[in-house]
Amino acid sequence: MAGAASALFLLDIKGRVLIWRDYRGDVSAAQAERFFTKFIDREGDAESQDPVVYDNGVTYMFIQHNNVYLMSASRQNCNAASLLLFLHRIVDVFKHYFEELEEESLRDNFVVVYELLDEMMDFGFPQYTEAKILSEFIKTDAYRMEVTQRPPMAVTNAVSWRSEGLHYKKNEVFLDVVESVNILVNSNGQIIRSDLVGALKMRSFLSGMPECKLGLNDRVLLEAQGRTTKGKAIDLDDIKFHQYVKPLVWVEAQVERHSRSRIEFTVKARSQFKERSTATNVEIELPVPSDATNPNIRTSMGSATYAPENDALVWKIKSFPGNKEYMLRAEFSLPSVTAEEAAPERKAPIRVKFEIPYFTVSGIQVCVSACLYLLE
Repeated sequence: MAGAASALFLLDIKGRVLIWRDYRGDVSAAQAERFFTKFIDREGDAESQDPVVYDNGVTYMFIQHNNVYLMSASRQNCNAASLLLFLHRIVDVFKHYFEELEEESLRDNFVVVYELLDEMMDFGFPQYTEAKILSEFIKTDAYRMEVTQRPPMAVTNAVSWRSEGLHYKKNEVFLDVVESVNILVNSNGQIIRSDLVGALKMRSFLSGMPECKLGLNDRVLLEAQGRTTKGKAIDLDDIKFHQYVKPLVWVEAQVERHSRSRIEFTVKARSQFKERSTATNVEIELPVPSDATNPNIRTSMGSATYAPENDALVWKIKSFPGNKEYMLRAEFSLPSVTAEEAAPERKAPIRVKFEIPYFTVSGIQVCVSACLYLLE
């Protein structure tokens, strides 16, 4: 059982222990207070900014919220990131109960604080951190009940985010496959870097505690199960673009300078996907010289505005159907007099952002099945 926290401490702004909970008996409150007081005295040093500090065989991890420090201590080789996340969850739970986490709210509610710490951590291991579930059996005003209150199903069923007794008139599930494509293209039209990040987002309106299964068209998984991979099976472990695959919205820009007093941009935007799909909220950001003035802009679709604070021209198109091409022309004035030692002109990339509903670049397909167990 390695990696557990030895104790949790709630300290004031001067490093004095307000409340502490000992889980393993190998780090005392006096020891932690001496360390933290010494640590605060070194404020200003580079090490004083570290949230994880090792001192005399003990690893201390702490965060600050208002005038309170939350600190965990461990003599074991623990997961520091996990315990730091647990401290932030404690802040969320305390704010749920006390509206705000401060030294005064801790002193006024120390009984409830000890109850919460007992439920949220057991023998140094984090347990339940959902405030909604904890509030079902630890009540600030009414936890002295005449009848014995049994713990909610979410505690005993290892599902801390779902309460019992949920019932919907219509059982349904909404699933979205969201993919973000990042592509860097040089001036010759060659793709320098490309990657794809995706997520499955589900909204569930299912009664009770159903069992849901998700199936993906993963080629490796299907072959391991002895199933045929004919059709649209993909390799999910390493998705890459083919060398001939171009960006979904292709942008070309031509820049012409006229006698150092005027600069002209001609921009073509072309959608390279099928006509049945439509890109929405298209935003093309074109860098312009920082000393450009007097913009004159014309577009065949959408609207364009000059953003001098970003040294950019922003072209927005609400709806961009597949296999379409639109154009933008813009002209700017430049100062006739320039400095002899002018800084070299920056070459920032053109940025393109858009959304295509019901379209996935990876070709991933998801099958959802749910088994509902309803009791009469």
